[in-house]
Amino acid sequence: MKKFAGLFKKEWVLFRAWLFVAIFAGIMLSLVIPYLIKRFVDGLTMPENQLSFALTMLVIVLGGFYSILQFLASMRHDLKSKEIWLHSTSSITQLVGVKVIFSLIGYAIFNLIFIMIEMYNVKDEFVANFGQIVLSLLLTVGLSVILQWMMLVILLLFLAFYLQIKHFIGRFAIVIMMGAFFFSMNLWYKFTESQLYASIFHHIEIPLDWLAHYLPKAKISTIDFNIGTLYVVEEVGSIIFIAILFIVATKWLEKAVLR
Repeated sequence: MKKFAGLFKKEWVLFRAWLFVAIFAGIMLSLVIPYLIKRFVDGLTMPENQLSFALTMLVIVLGGFYSILQFLASMRHDLKSKEIWLHSTSSITQLVGVKVIFSLIGYAIFNLIFIMIEMYNVKDEFVANFGQIVLSLLLTVGLSVILQWMMLVILLLFLAFYLQIKHFIGRFAIVIMMGAFFFSMNLWYKFTESQLYASIFHHIEIPLDWLAHYLPKAKISTIDFNIGTLYVVEEVGSIIFIAILFIVATKWLEKAVLR
């Protein structure tokens, strides 16, 4: 635990500015700019809260890409000085794992702030008590962090793949890597939509309709939330699959570093 704290502190010292810049820029775009536009632009018919809602949604989307850039910058920082990893008492799996956790914590903090702003912008459209607001906030942030975790692991895998083939074919490796990435994503999408996927993973069904009772209610009946169904086998399989991808990626990285 002490080793993890030390590695995490190192990430915080090196890359905390990324988080602060993201929050500051996000606040400017989601709160300050809508106020200035409404104040100084004549003829704007859109209400300030709707403009803020749209810009905050943009901030949240951009925040996902920004988190990925921060993670890649952290990886690049260490890969430029391989001695950092070669002389470390921690394994490469631990070193990379701390980077993933740091990026996810920063992403969670960022999302927590701006999803709260987003919810405030649409507060007049829903009826909710404090508990419902907190639950919806936690669910939204939690789901976004899980999806971001999957994305970071996939990117880590393809980064390791790129470093492996770069040793043999040089800079052309980036073309191969990008082609492999889009081909794999397309293949995975087709697989998840297939009957084979459903027959393997769609088991132990848990309906989530009951959860809607504990979430905010829309004042307009046309606004409907379809929560869907959770399949235990699918969720457990996804976690195991992502964990395997992470292990494979770190092993490839270790080979690239030790080469």
